[in-house]
Amino acid sequence: MLTKDGIRTLANVVIVDPTQADLLPQSCAIQGFVTFNAAQAKERSYRNRHPSDQFLPLTIEVFGCLHKHIDVFLHSCANAIWSLKGIEGPHFSTFITFLCQKISITLQRM
Repeated sequence: MLTKDGIRTLANVVIVDPTQADLLPQSCAIQGFVTFNAAQAKERSYRNRHPSDQFLPLTIEVFGCLHKHIDVFLHSCANAIWSLKGIEGPHFSTFITFLCQKISITLQRM
């Protein structure tokens, strides 16, 4: 995705299972541990990207925990959609919630 200020955003989506045997103790103790761990692994694998590129590791736990980069990504998508459609008004947070629900429903159907 290319932002309006010319910065290229690279996104990589990973769905992780917090019940993996090697991650279970930490995922029980720390909410979001598995998403954080997966995001760090993706950051390491993309460390040789161009310095001007923004990288968003979009990690989601099977049981619903979303990494903080999901919010950044959804806000970028929502801003792009709203500007393309010419929508204005106070319903931006409602639209973000709608996008999160769509992700959740899609994951539940998998």
